[in-house]
Amino acid sequence: MQTAAVTGAWSFLGRHVARELLERGAQVVSLSSRTPPDPDPFQGSVQARPLRWDSAELTASLAGVDTLYNTYWVRHDRPPIGHRGPWTSHSEAVRNSCMLLDAAKAAGVQRIVHVSITQPSADSRLTYFRGKAQVEAHLRGTGLSHAILRPSCFFGGGDILINNVAWAVRRMPFFPLPGPLDYRIRPMHVADMAQAICNWGEREDNATRDACGPDQYRFADLVRYIGHTVAGKEPRILTLPTSVCLRLYQAAGLLLRDTILSRAELEGLSQDLLGSDEEPLGTTALSEWVARRADTLGREFHPEPPR
Repeated sequence: MQTAAVTGAWSFLGRHVARELLERGAQVVSLSSRTPPDPDPFQGSVQARPLRWDSAELTASLAGVDTLYNTYWVRHDRPPIGHRGPWTSHSEAVRNSCMLLDAAKAAGVQRIVHVSITQPSADSRLTYFRGKAQVEAHLRGTGLSHAILRPSCFFGGGDILINNVAWAVRRMPFFPLPGPLDYRIRPMHVADMAQAICNWGEREDNATRDACGPDQYRFADLVRYIGHTVAGKEPRILTLPTSVCLRLYQAAGLLLRDTILSRAELEGLSQDLLGSDEEPLGTTALSEWVARRADTLGREFHPEPPR
C-alpha cells in the first residue's frame, strides 16, 4: 500500500485530494498546522502529522511517505482585512515550500505532485506569480520525480471566487472591473483537480502543465453569465481604472470583514495570467455546474477561511 502525504487535507483542495487517494486505496497522511476538524470528515482514516517549519520536524513528518501532494501556499502577501495575529508573506511561503521539498528528499519521498499557478514567472513583479515560479525551480533542482500542475482557479461546493461573484450579482446592479476587458479565466472543478493530481501521482515522468477545465471565459463574460443564470439579469460592467476598482473592493471588504480582491490579484487577472491555451485536464463545465445550482449559488458570502 502506498503512503501519500497531503499538505492540508482539511483544506478546500486538500480534502478532495485526500478523499480521492483513500478511494484509490492509499494510506493517507495530512501535514497540517491545524487540528483535525470535529467531526472528522475522514472518520479517522487520515493520519494527522504536524506541519512545522523546521527541517528536522518536516523530515520526521514525512517519514515513510512515498508520494507528497503539495498544495501549500498563501493567497495574500499581506494580512487580509479582519485578520489578527501573525501572517505568512509570499517570500516566507517560498522559503517554507523549499524547506518542505528538501525535507521530502531527505525523508526518501519518491515523487512530488506540486500545485502551482498558470503563467508563473521568476521575472514577475507580482509576488504570487514570482514566488510560485521560484518554488517550481527549486522542485526541479531537487532531482526528485515530480509533476507540476498549474491551475487557474477552482470551483465546487465551498469555493470562494465563483460563489462570491454570484453573491455580488444577486445584490448589485453593476460590477466594477479594470479595463480593457479582454483578460480570461479558466476554472477547474475541484474534484476534477483532485483526480488529475492523483493521476499524476501514479506516473513516473517529470511534467509541467496547466490544470484547467473545458470552459474559458473573458472574466467580464463570466460575471454576465453568472448574473443571468442565478439572478435573471446581467449586471452592468463598469470599466474603471484598477485603482478605482481596488477602492470599491476595499470598501466592500471593510463591510464584510474580508479582502475581496487584492491589488496583486486584480493586476494578475487584468494581465491575463489566469488564462490558458493548453488542453483541459478537467471535464466538468463551469456553465453546467452554475446552471444546476442557480437557486442556491451565492446566497451567502464565503470569506477566506482562517489559517
